[in-house]
Amino acid sequence: MILNATPGVYASMAGSDDTGPSISIRGFKQRNVSVMLDGIPVNDMEDGRVFWNNWFGLDLVTQTMQVQRGLGASKLALPAIGGTVNIVTKGIDAKKQTSIKQEYGSTGFLRTTIGHTSGRLAGGWGFTVAGSYKTDNGFIDKTSSEAVFYYVRAQKELGNHVLSLSAM
Repeated sequence: MILNATPGVYASMAGSDDTGPSISIRGFKQRNVSVMLDGIPVNDMEDGRVFWNNWFGLDLVTQTMQVQRGLGASKLALPAIGGTVNIVTKGIDAKKQTSIKQEYGSTGFLRTTIGHTSGRLAGGWGFTVAGSYKTDNGFIDKTSSEAVFYYVRAQKELGNHVLSLSAM
């Protein structure tokens, strides 16, 4: 929702389809906006959809978000007519940090999230881990949900380069 502060960008928690929350840039729905996680495209390959509901724990490991409005030059086949959003996660450049978050809401919503970033360690290493669990009874009978999210990232500085391995 922080993207609403960017001119030409509209983010909604309600969503525009069955994939949950949505973003539109310059009037283009998220199917025409390239979404990347650490520079890796995450749009669905068939129709360009973005399944935000699968990343409900990503907020603890997000360091910055880069937004480009409009077309841009790219060597990747991206649905970026409206623009590009790149979510950069915490790693070697981030300070050491541990976060614990507990959320409660209506209809039995409960979400627990734990995250840790090591920052720069000896030998040029850095680690980031996060995990989240959520449950919800739903507004309508038999629409309950339960989900688990995890994120692990290991980085190693090699001279002017950084080798990064992530699992989500």
